[in-house]
Amino acid sequence: MQFQQALDDYLLYLEVEQNHSVNTLTGYESDLRHFLNFLVDHKRSTDLSDLNPSIVCRFIQHQRMKAFVSPRTMQRRISSLKSFCQYCLKEKLADVDSMTGIMAPKSDKKLPIYMNMEELKQLFDSLEKDKRPLSLRN
Repeated sequence: MQFQQALDDYLLYLEVEQNHSVNTLTGYESDLRHFLNFLVDHKRSTDLSDLNPSIVCRFIQHQRMKAFVSPRTMQRRISSLKSFCQYCLKEKLADVDSMTGIMAPKSDKKLPIYMNMEELKQLFDSLEKDKRPLSLRN
């Protein structure tokens, strides 16, 4: 089966059987279309039986090195591909899981945002001036 046909079936499955939101469906479709476009642009077969982990690794490399996709976006795209491949296996559209051994890149950890001394003083001043019943607790 061709990737495009399986993608259409998968999106219908997510919409009808899984009852996913429109935003979720749009995200999955976008992520999987990026992979399909990669296959077409690099003259790879779009037949599901020809997909393998090596092609997926090349897609990930391309996204990181040439398209400069962030690790967080790459995690989402890999997750979409994994879910799609699980669907294809379950529905017997593919014989082999092409996501075997594929790991998502680690994302950057964001540092916490903290208050400066002036903001803390303002907070404590406002709490001290508060006369509502729960102000003592606060």
